[in-house]
Order: sequence, then structure tokens, then C-alpha cells
Amino acid sequence: MSYAICRMQKMKRHDVKGIQFHNQRERQSQTNFDIDPERTPLNYDLLHNENINYNERVNEIIESQKTGTRKTRKDAVVVNELLITSDHDFFACLEPKEQERFFQESYTLFSQRYGEQNVAYAMVHQDEHTPHMHLGIVPMKDGKLQGKNVFNRQELQWIQDEFPKYMKQRGFDVERGEKGSDREHLTSQRFKAQQLQEQLRSIEIATEERQYERKQLEETIQDCKSRLGDLEASLDFHKKVDDV
Repeated sequence: MSYAICRMQKMKRHDVKGIQFHNQRERQSQTNFDIDPERTPLNYDLLHNENINYNERVNEIIESQKTGTRKTRKDAVVVNELLITSDHDFFACLEPKEQERFFQESYTLFSQRYGEQNVAYAMVHQDEHTPHMHLGIVPMKDGKLQGKNVFNRQELQWIQDEFPKYMKQRGFDVERGEKGSDREHLTSQRFKAQQLQEQLRSIEIATEERQYERKQLEETIQDCKSRLGDLEASLDFHKKVDDV
């Protein structure tokens, strides 16, 4: 028997770009060697036909529902990402259409639970060892970001209990992992580690880009100073000529 796995990870504003890079394969991974580039074209998003800007999509969801005028805190959780999967053998026994139905049924459950208008993305990865879906939920409730209230301890318990039950009712041979079992966490922890590695790489890339931009800016400033010096010298020359 296979396990239905759903794990939640909190994303703050500075995490979103890195998740976008990872989910949409916008940068070649230097850390996740499980990715098979030849299979990357098989990845798909249940909501979007092409790559999107995650930050812009998250902002749209927040601003379209926000009732107050207070700005979103910089350290606020803006996305709760659900990692949805099972084990490799489970997917190996499914036809492609049934694999797609597994993720579509998962999407249906959680979009109904948290509001379809709050789902930022639903990216399915087929290019790693085990197929899985990254489902991004913006935790909006009553016109506010409420990550702590939307995904509290009771809600996380509901996910662990109800998700396997829901999928089993829809014909998938899965069950809930044993409570407190290390085996229940193994697959999700592997993905979490990969995701954190991708975030680290994104930070490194951003740092490299900032260093390059700084170098370009310093060169521009130096060029401007040089031109200004030439102009001042020319003005001094013309002034001396006029004085003569």
C-alpha cells in the first residue's frame, strides 16, 4: 500500500522568486541532480499554460481581496505551498491519464477548501524521480493574509486525515501514513531538502546579479566622472582663450 503525502511549507516574500525559478525550471539547477532535463517538457501547471511571475500573481490575489489599507508586512507568509505526491511505485503503476487525474483531484480538494481564487499555481513535476505537485495557496481570509489561522495545527491535522481518505474514495489505492512514523515523512523531506537547495542557489544567483549590476554601475559612474573631467578641462581651456 502506498501513502498519500501532502506537506506544507511556508513562503515569505523573499522566498517566492526562488520557488518560481525551481517550479518553472527557469534556471538550471546546480544542486538537484534528480532532474532529468529531457523530461522537463512533460511538466505542466494546472492553472497556467505558460510561465508566470509568481510575485505578481501573489500580489494580484492579495490586492483583489484586501479590505484594509495597511501594507503587507515584509516578514508575512504570503504563500503556503502544499507538496502533493506519493511513492515512486504508486505512480509507476498508473497510466499517464490516471497520474494527471491524481493531481487534478488533489487540486479540486484543496482549491475548494481554501478558495480557487487563492491558488497562485499548481505545478506538476514529471522530470524528477517521483511525480509531485507544488500547489501554492495564498492564505487570504476575510480580506486579510492569515497564514497562522488558515493553516493552524488543526488544519494540518485535517489535511493528513482527509487527503488520503478523499483520494481513496476517488479510486486511488493510497492510505494515510502511520502517525509519528518516519516513513510518512521520508519522501516529503527529500523534496523539502531539494527545494531549500534551489532557494539557496537562487540566492547565490541573485547575489551574483547584484555584484554584476554594482560593477556596471561603478563603471558608469567612473565614465561619467571622466566625461565630466573632460568637460571641465574643455571649459577651462575656452575660458583661458577668452581671457587672452
